[in-house]
Amino acid sequence: MSLRRQVGSGLFWVAIATIGSKGLSLLRKLLLARLLVPTDFGLVAYASLAIGVLELFKELGFGSALIYRTDDMEEAANTTFLAVIGSSLALYVIAWFSSPLLATFFRNEMLVPVLRVLALTLVISSISQVPQTLMAKGMGFKKKVIPEMIAVLVGSVVSVALAFAGYGVWSIVYGQVIIAALMAVLVWAFCPWRPSFRFQKRVALELWAYGKHIIGSQVMVFFVTNIDDAFVGRLLGDAALGYYTLAYDLSNLPATHLARIVGQVLFPAFSKVQDEPGRLREVFFTSVRFVSLVAFPVAIVTLLYAERFIVFAYGNKWYPAAIPLQYLTIYGLARAIAVNMGSVFKAGGRPKWLFYIATWRLAMMAAFLYPAIKYGGVTGVAQLSAIVAVVDLAISLYLTNRIVRAPWSRYARVFVPMTLLAVVTAAIGYRLYVGIQDIIHPFISMPATGLLALALYAGAMYAYDPEIRRVTTWVISGVLRELRRALRREAPESVPVSPAAPWHI
Repeated sequence: MSLRRQVGSGLFWVAIATIGSKGLSLLRKLLLARLLVPTDFGLVAYASLAIGVLELFKELGFGSALIYRTDDMEEAANTTFLAVIGSSLALYVIAWFSSPLLATFFRNEMLVPVLRVLALTLVISSISQVPQTLMAKGMGFKKKVIPEMIAVLVGSVVSVALAFAGYGVWSIVYGQVIIAALMAVLVWAFCPWRPSFRFQKRVALELWAYGKHIIGSQVMVFFVTNIDDAFVGRLLGDAALGYYTLAYDLSNLPATHLARIVGQVLFPAFSKVQDEPGRLREVFFTSVRFVSLVAFPVAIVTLLYAERFIVFAYGNKWYPAAIPLQYLTIYGLARAIAVNMGSVFKAGGRPKWLFYIATWRLAMMAAFLYPAIKYGGVTGVAQLSAIVAVVDLAISLYLTNRIVRAPWSRYARVFVPMTLLAVVTAAIGYRLYVGIQDIIHPFISMPATGLLALALYAGAMYAYDPEIRRVTTWVISGVLRELRRALRREAPESVPVSPAAPWHI
């Protein structure tokens, strides 16, 4: 199968997994919210925060290094398998002994048993880490998706059933453990690779030389994405944090899901052409074109509709979130576009650039957060986030171009038409909404005019850009082909493999 068809198939199946798992998770949370009390969710949130910190160090960056690597794959896979399991066991010990300290800090002794049980997911998930990585490297996303969907479905059903039976907070905990356990078992049915339990120190050091930069950037990003919440909550109180969190979540929904769908597929795809600068450049521009095709109109529509949407959907009491939402939409747009660039850094052998950029972002946020809050409140924090994100995007563009080496006019040909058309079509839709809002209820007029703006934009871009016409036709045919295979349960086309790597998907 050609790289283009592998990318198209990968995007399709990762999108299906994202939509399916997010939908199941949302349904599970809605049902559990009716059966449990808020303190149950708060208790799991404390434990999840602690596990999230530990999980930053579970993989040691070896997963990304394994995708990037092109030689000694069998040795690298075996070394990664043992290293990840070893690190997960060490992290579980840390979780076990630190749980009393965290329980004291959060003033809830129930956190001790909850954290100790929930931390088992660190060890359980480590068993399936390498098979999932190898499937991603081989672009076998369909096989990667199936166990994930089955695990989430079964875990969700069990979790809700336990809540009905009166298990309280443990219904959430056991549900997550079951999801991790099913994933750890099912993934082996779809991956032909089997470990030989050989650890090679030389290979581990080579993987660490690449992976340490991934860990560093992940740690920095964790602090970057949480430091603003900490400052807002500490200095402005719970209500202000509620406004900021709502605005942040709404503005970043497109960026978050685009990042999940695109990021999982593009890094393996970029890694396949890492030694071919011309192909890497073309794959990058194709990906950035189509991510931007979605991100730009969604961002502009959000900017225009933000105030009226907040009041209509959440009520007047949430109006203080409207202006921060507009600024954070700029932040979300920059994030969505930058997704592709992080994958280029890793595929181009420059993972340390991710760490440097994340360190710069953290330094800027830490330096200016207090004055932003003091003089601008929640809106000031949102403005700071937007400014830092835009500068971060500019830096990422410059560094990306050191790898793909394209003329700057090519970037302009991608971004300028999209920006202009997104602004014009969004303005048409919003103007129509203002004109009919007193005649047609906002429940109908707001989504209708917003969708009209997006449809006008899509039509204009389709007419303007022949590349979009060509790839759209190819994507639609590819999706239909995947659907036919799924319905008929046909095996996908095999990917040519090297005799030296019989495990390759």
